[in-house]
Amino acid sequence: MKALIVTVFLCASLGVASAQTAPGRQKSATSSRKTAPAAGRSECALAVGLCVTVPASWQRLGDVFDDLGFVVAEPHAGVDSAAWPQFTVAAIDVPPRKNASGAEVTPSLDAVIDLVLTPDGSFTSSETLQRTHLMLNGREAEIVRVRLHDEKSEAIEAIALIDGEDGLVYSIALRSAAQDAARLEPVFDKVIHSWRIKPDVAQPAPQSKPEQDSEKR
Repeated sequence: MKALIVTVFLCASLGVASAQTAPGRQKSATSSRKTAPAAGRSECALAVGLCVTVPASWQRLGDVFDDLGFVVAEPHAGVDSAAWPQFTVAAIDVPPRKNASGAEVTPSLDAVIDLVLTPDGSFTSSETLQRTHLMLNGREAEIVRVRLHDEKSEAIEAIALIDGEDGLVYSIALRSAAQDAARLEPVFDKVIHSWRIKPDVAQPAPQSKPEQDSEKR
């Protein structure tokens, strides 16, 4: 199960359309559009409580990875939703790998990034534009920006991988046409800095046991 989740994640991170959208060529929906407004709303992967704040005008396209993630996109009239700029937010249970001595170890964020950058056939070539290490809300994170090419299109993928708890890696990936990348960069930065884990729902207080009669008849 873990391997399946990671495989699906890696494909999505390299620009494959999500399960909720039809495959299509990546194209810009108006590079002249204004930057998304500051107003936002919270969206969460309820199965793990992973939440981010996204622009209020973006649409949630659905859940992915057995409810461990979701996709939201910036709508553009007259453009297929597969070509809309999309955020894919997910919690990834990364399986351990064997080191040189044969012992199983949890992969580092650098190792996960290397997996993400492995070509998957969706594009003919890729170019790493930037790779940064930083802290996001108290957690180690790696940010990588990649330019993806094929014969007829070009896309930019910005991915934040955040070291979570219990072996989880939190992924926030923005895919867009190259023409929209600069416009959406502030949106990506706001979204990744907004990540949080929703507190567990408060458990109801245990009911008191009925008092037993002190007198036995």
